[in-house]
Amino acid sequence: MLIGILTRNPNGWVSSRLIKAIESLGHRALPFKFRDIVAYIGNGMLKVFVNGVDIVKDVSAIIVRPIGRCSLEWAIFRMDILYALQDYGVVVVNRPQAIERCVDKFRVLYLLQMHGIPVPETIVTENASLAYEYLKKLSSENIVVKPVFGSRGHGSTKITLRDRDVVWEVLHAMAFTRHVLYLQRFLQHGGIDIRALVIGDKVVASMYRVAPRGMWKTNVAQGAQPIGIEKLNPQIEDIAIRSAKIVECDIAGVDIAVVNGKPYVLEINSQPGWSGLQSTTKIDIALEIVKYVIDKVKK
Repeated sequence: MLIGILTRNPNGWVSSRLIKAIESLGHRALPFKFRDIVAYIGNGMLKVFVNGVDIVKDVSAIIVRPIGRCSLEWAIFRMDILYALQDYGVVVVNRPQAIERCVDKFRVLYLLQMHGIPVPETIVTENASLAYEYLKKLSSENIVVKPVFGSRGHGSTKITLRDRDVVWEVLHAMAFTRHVLYLQRFLQHGGIDIRALVIGDKVVASMYRVAPRGMWKTNVAQGAQPIGIEKLNPQIEDIAIRSAKIVECDIAGVDIAVVNGKPYVLEINSQPGWSGLQSTTKIDIALEIVKYVIDKVKK
C-alpha cells in the first residue's frame, strides 16, 4: 500500500515519524507538498500527479498535515484537491470537511454549543462599536482576543476590561484592518489545560499543558511544559471524543480547560502536532495514526 503524507515539510519531525511507522508496517510512504501537485481533467477523467505518481490510481490514503499560510485562492484550490481525491476514492485523513470546520474557531464553537458541549462565552462580530457594547455580557474582567483563523497561540492577546480605552483602541484597530473580532471570556484555569489526542473513537494519549510562570498561554509551541496524564478523567475523555465526532475529525487534538470542576472545550485542531505529547508517553502516536488509516482503507 502506498500512503501519502501531504505536508509543508517532508523532512520534519512529524513526517519522519509517519514515514517510519508506515514502513514498519510493510507499506510505502509518499511525502509531498501541495505545490508538488498537478491536476489534469480531460477525456472523462481526473488525474492528480505528484512527481510522476498518479495519486488517484496509485495512492490508497493521504494523511494531511497543516496546509500552511497561503492566499485565499491557494487555500480554496488545496481544499478542492482534497475533496476531489476523496470523491475519487482516496482515503483522506482528516477529511476536507473536518479541516474546513476546525480552521474556523467560530464554526467549531457554535457546532459544539449546538451539541451540548460546554465552551467559553464568546462574542464574534465585524463591528468594533458593537463588540465594545456586548463585552459587558461576558462574565469576566479579562478577555482573550483571538484570530478566527490561527493556531499555536499566535496572535492571541489577553486584555482587561477595566482599561476601557485600551479595549476600545484594540477593537477599532482590528476592525480597521478588516479582522473579525473574536472575543472570548478568559477562563481562570491557573495556567493549566488538557490536550487530548483522539484517533477514531478513543483518546490515544493526553497531557497537561502547563504555561511558563507568569504566562497564560498553554500552547507547547509557546513554551508550555507537557506533562503526561496516565488516566484521563472519564468525563473529559467523553467530551473529547464527542467533540471530535461533532466536527467529523478522524484525528483531533482537543484542548480542554477545567474551571471550578467544569470542563470547557477551547479549540479543536484537525492537524495536531504531537512532539510534546510524544515526550510524555510510551505509545507510538505515529504508529497509532498509521494503523488507523490502514484500517480505514481496508474497510
